[in-house]
Amino acid sequence: MIGLKYLTIFFSIFLIPLLSSSGYAQNEVLREQNSLYGISEFGVVVNVEKPGSLDKISIPVDSVRKLLLEELSSLPVTILEYETLQQSDQLPILYLHINIIEGMAGTLSFTGQLMFYQPAKLPLNNDVRTMASTWHDSFIGVVTPDLADYITSRSARLASNFRIDYESVN
Repeated sequence: MIGLKYLTIFFSIFLIPLLSSSGYAQNEVLREQNSLYGISEFGVVVNVEKPGSLDKISIPVDSVRKLLLEELSSLPVTILEYETLQQSDQLPILYLHINIIEGMAGTLSFTGQLMFYQPAKLPLNNDVRTMASTWHDSFIGVVTPDLADYITSRSARLASNFRIDYESVN
């Protein structure tokens, strides 16, 4: 009887929260995918952030954007030009942020974060309209400076996950 009591306590303390949290995480993935339903146009914006001491490392924003657009070319969407995006703060944007820092032993530590922003209404705040990230994907990595091109290609490949999720709901 005592063993059964401890097994019940163990189950309720450790296993039930573990099982319920995996369902919650799956629900978040579905929410992100479903947020892409019906999107017919969006802009693509790339930002590369690095310290001035890394001037010798070149990550051209236009090249990264071109790679992103190639990955998205099969989608039945209109990609809005930068000039159009500047005319309104209520247009959906696929935003790639790359952050590079100097690591130890001459390495480059980097992150790539791809986020899809779209207009959202906040019902608990008097229906204020704003932009919200409804989908995201990211990664971290470390390379040597001679492999800096990997940062560009790996960052652009995040768009394939966006494309897959977009196609799954449209």
